[in-house]
Amino acid sequence: MLPQLREIEERYPDRVVVIGVHSAKFPQEKSTEAVAHAVRRHGIRHPVVNDADFAVWQAFTCRAWPTLMFIDPRGKVIGRHEGEFEAGQLMPVLDRMLAEFDDKGWLAPAIPDFGPVGAAAQASIGTDLAFPGGILVDDRGRGHITIADSNHHRLVVVGLSTLGGPLHHMVGTGEPGLRDGPPDEAQFNWPQGLTIDARTGVVYIADTENHAIRRMSPDGGTITTIAGTGRQARTRGTGGPAREIDLSSPWDVVFLADPGAPPITDRGPHDDPHDDRGLLFIAMAGTHQIWVMDLASGRVIPFAGSGSEALADGPVREAAFAQPSGLAIDGTGERLWVADSETSAIRQINLGTGQVSTLVGQGLFDFGDIDGNAASARLQHPLGVTWWRDDPEGESLLIADTYNHRIKRLDLSHGTVRTFIGGGPPEGHRDGLGADARFSEPGDLAIARGRLFIADTNNHVVRSVDLTVPAPERVVGTIAIDLTTHAH
Repeated sequence: MLPQLREIEERYPDRVVVIGVHSAKFPQEKSTEAVAHAVRRHGIRHPVVNDADFAVWQAFTCRAWPTLMFIDPRGKVIGRHEGEFEAGQLMPVLDRMLAEFDDKGWLAPAIPDFGPVGAAAQASIGTDLAFPGGILVDDRGRGHITIADSNHHRLVVVGLSTLGGPLHHMVGTGEPGLRDGPPDEAQFNWPQGLTIDARTGVVYIADTENHAIRRMSPDGGTITTIAGTGRQARTRGTGGPAREIDLSSPWDVVFLADPGAPPITDRGPHDDPHDDRGLLFIAMAGTHQIWVMDLASGRVIPFAGSGSEALADGPVREAAFAQPSGLAIDGTGERLWVADSETSAIRQINLGTGQVSTLVGQGLFDFGDIDGNAASARLQHPLGVTWWRDDPEGESLLIADTYNHRIKRLDLSHGTVRTFIGGGPPEGHRDGLGADARFSEPGDLAIARGRLFIADTNNHVVRSVDLTVPAPERVVGTIAIDLTTHAH
């Protein structure tokens, strides 16, 4: 809804005033600090009321998220709209309203100045990273860490062997836009999830607010749009040629290799073989579905989820998700895991049988911070998940339990959930032993070379944990990144 509101604000800057009212579903969302983070993260330029006790919600008899209330210049409620909307469809209605108000002499056009609660609140946060939402580790050769520096609309690449340090390279101008080309010309708009074809070194990016999937070549970071038109889909869609299909808020991507593709052995690490084969699974948060793109044919189609916002298991086309956000896949390509954020659940898709099952979670309004048996455990709005193949305690998933400010571990053999690292609320930024460390809405995870990497979103940093040491001795550290110095 926020992009649509921005269109309205830009079209009627001196005649329409937008005021947001945040009536929270999750406990974490009720704190004013969390609301302030969200305002900055989403680039909101209008005042937002923190309606933590639902007083405004009840006063206006709201029944759905989102609800638009139309109030005339005299302060009288003259209409409402429940649910998502398209700005182009709403503007003729606003035009008629404004013409009527003009005729009656009720309007006094002016640009409102909301001071510290308006556009001024969007001042630079002054950190090298701004709300990093995605992280990818390429452990080939010396290795690289690629960070989706989401609110700077760019990708930051640093060394894996040095655990940060000098900048390797940066991709994107830092200004929001949808432009292909070399790294110093390409543009993104709030990029999030990342995945890699380890055979070729090609990286795929969920460019969320561009509603597009981008390709980054290994030859220095040339960006190409491979799916999406730049327009947000208003219907669930049936798929087709990927560059002709509107997508809706793709949040994460994960790559499944084509077993018939030969290994690349005769090319340097910075050559682009232009041999894209395999499947790209996409967490299509806006339509509550998982889509899949066949890279060889260039076609994209819905794969799992009816499009209803719910938690329902069963065959892939009958199952339901709610803002799926994080994806992970096992080494055999048999199981796909989904961090289903609005149901606070972890879902599993058996790619052989086409069945969706719930590992943790109960429904849209069942959430918490409870460890134990997976059937009774509770998470709060998880955004990231990664498969830990070499877990010494047995195969597991590590989960960015975002609103609980923790990393949780789901034991896939025994069906248990426990806090892995992070002291939980209150949120904060503290390094140290796992139980004492503090995070602020961690959003994504990656594992490579025996180390866990965490996009600690609201702290604007990347954290790291050595998984090879015994659990009581695991220490959380913050990766130092120097954007003023280039590695070469």
